[in-house]
Amino acid sequence: MVKGKVQPAVSKPLNSKKSMAKSTPSASPATSSQKGGTQVQVPSCSGCGVIITDDTKALQCDRCTSADAWKCADCLHLPGGIYDHLVSDNNVALKWFCASCDKTVMSQANSSQCSQDDKLDHLIKVIEKLMDRYENIERSLEKKCDVSEVAELDKRMRQLEERFWTLDKELETRFNTVETQLKTLDKESETRFNSVETQLKTNPVTVATEKENAISDEDMIKFVVQEELKKKTEEDQDMESRKRNIIIYRVPEKRMDSVSDRKASDLAFVKDLLDGVFSIELNEQDIDKMYRLGRFSEDKARPLLVAFKCYEQKDQIMANLRKLKQPIEKFRGISISHDLHPKEREERKRLLALARQEHEANESEQVENYKFLVVGRGQQRRVIKLKRSNITDQPRLLAQQN
Repeated sequence: MVKGKVQPAVSKPLNSKKSMAKSTPSASPATSSQKGGTQVQVPSCSGCGVIITDDTKALQCDRCTSADAWKCADCLHLPGGIYDHLVSDNNVALKWFCASCDKTVMSQANSSQCSQDDKLDHLIKVIEKLMDRYENIERSLEKKCDVSEVAELDKRMRQLEERFWTLDKELETRFNTVETQLKTLDKESETRFNSVETQLKTNPVTVATEKENAISDEDMIKFVVQEELKKKTEEDQDMESRKRNIIIYRVPEKRMDSVSDRKASDLAFVKDLLDGVFSIELNEQDIDKMYRLGRFSEDKARPLLVAFKCYEQKDQIMANLRKLKQPIEKFRGISISHDLHPKEREERKRLLALARQEHEANESEQVENYKFLVVGRGQQRRVIKLKRSNITDQPRLLAQQN
């Protein structure tokens, strides 16, 4: 901001008249005058020495604002109109420095410029060093690994993965086909057995006559009957052994390399579950066998089968499944079911399908509004249906009491 004013506030001379007269060029920049015995300093132009009065057009140094740091408009070569504009407009950002301040400001500016140049040079050197390091690293990587080889390895790995999944799907398809064939043979054998048994009961004379004329058929019938009896016995034994088993769902499955460590983890969880929820103290000797069902999956935990040596322990658990309604946080989401034979599972599916068909045929309300459950065992097995709005607290428990 320009500090010169049209009427600068300075000590006035002894006379009250505003003089515009210039002193000689050899006059002192600051002239002294006396008033009442006191010496008063009067500012003057540092260029021509003219006394600075109220009517003198002059500027004062913006930096030191010293009484000696004045210069008139003539010495500054400022036209009157420009001078009036500079001192009357407060928004003008121009400044005037005396010779001493000008040297100081320029010296500081040069010093600041040198400092910035040094910083810039330093940054350039740092960038050059980083570029050198980057080039060295790039050269090292080119020596260690060929991009084309990596791409080839990646391609071969993808091919192996695709082949593996293809083989896995083929094996699963073949396994399902074999399982279907076994079920078909089982049904055919059962049908033939029932047919032979019915024929023996209804037509003993005809069978005796055929026996005399066709010994090979009799041998075949005996073989079929023996095979069916053997198969029936094996199924009965399997069902009997499953009576002591339970299947626990959503038990956390820890991924460990050691099989013994995984079994120990599952055993500890089962002990805590039976103790915390069912108040059953379980020892390792009480378990006949325990293992996971199905293939390992990253997405979900496989069901855990637990076979007890004593049926009473399994019965105590299944009779108190209601305690799972308010479990400890650790066991939230856990459910338990019987270990059913495949034939029993197929029979349950058949009963549920029949119940849904009967509902759709006889009821107007949509079947999705009901929950169908199979309860009971053996000849007492039956299907019940519950409206979904009434089973918010018990769907999991009712489904297990079969």
